[in-house]
Amino acid sequence: MKKRITAALLALVMALALAACGGGAGSAPAASAPAASTPAASEPAGSAPAGDSLMFRINMPEASTDNKAVAIQQVVENIEKRTEGRVTFEVYYSGELGNFTDNIESIAMGSNIIDGTSGDAYAPYGCADMTALNLMGLYPDPESVAAFNGSDLFKQMCDELEANSGIKMICMNWAGAPREVLCTSPINSISDLEGKMIRVPLPPYVAFFKRLGCSTVNMTMAEVYTGMQQGMLDACEFPLGTIYTNSLQEVAKYCYLSSHTFAPTCWGMSADLFNQMSAEDQAIFVEEFSKGGEFFSQLNVDNMADFRQKLEEAGVTFVEPSAEDRAVMDAAAAEAVEDFPELSEGIVDKVRAAMGQ
Repeated sequence: MKKRITAALLALVMALALAACGGGAGSAPAASAPAASTPAASEPAGSAPAGDSLMFRINMPEASTDNKAVAIQQVVENIEKRTEGRVTFEVYYSGELGNFTDNIESIAMGSNIIDGTSGDAYAPYGCADMTALNLMGLYPDPESVAAFNGSDLFKQMCDELEANSGIKMICMNWAGAPREVLCTSPINSISDLEGKMIRVPLPPYVAFFKRLGCSTVNMTMAEVYTGMQQGMLDACEFPLGTIYTNSLQEVAKYCYLSSHTFAPTCWGMSADLFNQMSAEDQAIFVEEFSKGGEFFSQLNVDNMADFRQKLEEAGVTFVEPSAEDRAVMDAAAAEAVEDFPELSEGIVDKVRAAMGQ
C-alpha cells in the first residue's frame, strides 16, 4: 500500500512540474508574442510599420504643361528619392480625379488624394476664416504669400481646420501668377466688363466681379474653351500661363491686366495618412512641398513675359488698367468682404498684418 501511495504521489509531482514548465502533450500554449503589426516601444507614434509604403494621388485642374505641373513633378521626384520609396505618388492633370469640392470631401473621409486649390475651398471644413485667404486684392506680390505661409496666424488656421475635419494643410506658399481677364470682345476700361458673363471658380470671385457689373458662372477649366467658342461665355480669368497652355487665345483675343489676385495654392491631405509617416518622412514631405512653392512662385515671375509674348504672337491684345480703374477694383474688393459674414471680425486686417503690411 505504501508503495502505491508513494508511486501516486510521485506521478502527481511530475505532472505538476510538467504543467508549470509548459511541457508535455496536450499542455496549454504559452502566451503569444505581440503581433508583428504592433509598433515597438521605441517606434515613433504615428509611423508606418517597417517595410510599408504610402502612395498618394495628386490632383490639379491645370494641364501637364502648366507651371504648377512642372513644380509638382519636382516635388514628387524629390520626396520619392529622399524617402527611398517609402512615399510614392501618382499625379493627375486637367481635373482627372474630379473637381476640388469632391476631392476635399474625399480627403476629409481619409482618402489618399492631395489637392491643391485656394484656401476658401477648405473653409467649409472647419475654418471659416480661410475664406479670407482668397479675397481679391489681398496679396500685393509673391513675397506676401510666402510671409503669410510662415505666420502664426496661418498655423492657427491650419490647426483649427485639422481639429474640425481631419484635413492636414501642408503649405500655401505657392503664389500663382497674377490672374488676368481674357475676353472675346475688347476691354479698354473696367466699365467694359459690365454685363459680361465670366467664368469664375469660387465665391470670392463672384463677390468681386458682380460688383464690377459681371454675371458669373462656375464651370470646369476643361469647359471654358468650348464655352467661349460657342458664345456661352464672354470672359474668363486665369494667369497668362494657364491661358496659353489651355489654348484659350484661340477663342478670345482681348486681355485686361486686372491682376486681381495671386490665388495661392493650398495643399491639403488626410491628417491620418500624414500621421502614418515617420517624423523624418513628415519633415521631408513638408520641406519639399514648401520648396516646390518657392520654385513655382519664381517660375511664374521668370516666364510671365514669355507667356505674354506668345499670346501677343497669337493675336491677343493687352490693356493696362488706368489709375481710376485700379481704384474701382480696389473698392470692389473691399466691398466684397461684406458677402462673407462668417469671417471673424478684423480678419482681413490680421491677414495683412501677418504678411507685414
